[in-house]
Amino acid sequence: MRPGELKRGGTGSASGWTRLREDFIRWVTRKHRADGRSALIGRDRVYILPTRQGYMLLAILLVMLLGSINYSNNMAFLLTFLVVGIGHNAMWYTHRNLLGLRVTVLPVEPVFAGTAPLLTLRLEERDARPREAIQLATADTPSRPAFLEPGGSTDVSVALEPRPRGLYRLPRQRLSTRYPLGLLEAWTWLTLDTEILVYPVPVAIDATTLTGDDREGEQTANAARSEATPDEIREYRPGDSPNRIAWKAVARSGQLFVRDTGSGDAAPVWLDWDGIPVTDPETRLSALCHSVLEANAEGQPYGLRLPGSRIGPDTGPDHLARCLKALAVFGLPEPSTA
Repeated sequence: MRPGELKRGGTGSASGWTRLREDFIRWVTRKHRADGRSALIGRDRVYILPTRQGYMLLAILLVMLLGSINYSNNMAFLLTFLVVGIGHNAMWYTHRNLLGLRVTVLPVEPVFAGTAPLLTLRLEERDARPREAIQLATADTPSRPAFLEPGGSTDVSVALEPRPRGLYRLPRQRLSTRYPLGLLEAWTWLTLDTEILVYPVPVAIDATTLTGDDREGEQTANAARSEATPDEIREYRPGDSPNRIAWKAVARSGQLFVRDTGSGDAAPVWLDWDGIPVTDPETRLSALCHSVLEANAEGQPYGLRLPGSRIGPDTGPDHLARCLKALAVFGLPEPSTA
């Protein structure tokens, strides 16, 4: 799969110019290996061209050179070649500012649909010299310039475009610098890879908005929930989940209490696809997402039933992540291979 494409889900077709640009970048970088989670920037990966100001300086230098030749003025020749020498040194410094950096992608925190994921790369300086004004960009979104001390490291972050629910891979990354004079820009393209997980938006189902079969389904679901054993309060015991602490009782007594059932263990709750009283699949997923977050906050064991999959009752952050991921990728095609 090509960098920048979606693993799951879909977006509108890119413009002809964007496709042409992507094809050109793939042709230029065709000999580069896939980066994975980390990359070392070598000489064969650094590209450099003048900026707009650099092209203006080139035009001025050409006029100065023609004038020097026309008038055979030695001082004009001296000034022209002095500026050319400064520009040559600037090119060397700009190129060296990227060369030898170690770049590692950090895990992208999952987000809910409509929220921009945050991409963070860790830059590590390996040659005992400072690095100035290094920028990370994806598409047309640049980060703030980063500075690295000799032998040090720093993190640079950039917000990606908000996405609908699903599982995505990172778009191509561009690391660039215009240090020291801004006359030239050196850059490298990276294909660092990590998954971007986007959960459904949690939405609580409002009974006043349900009609017909939806309202009847909600009544059935409420009846099933009412059969659960009510919570009781007992003293905290080592090993109890912090999510089950009854904070109101703690505020009244100053001692730790937890929510529990008379049997000593909270009755597991099943969050079922068929128990959501709506017909729209995305609304069902949003309602289940809200229920998962609510059950996790209450600290009670809960399981998740979806068409074709089942996650048994459990608690904790790992169980929460499994349930939310199942909701995020439900009904979407498997990722295509590279």
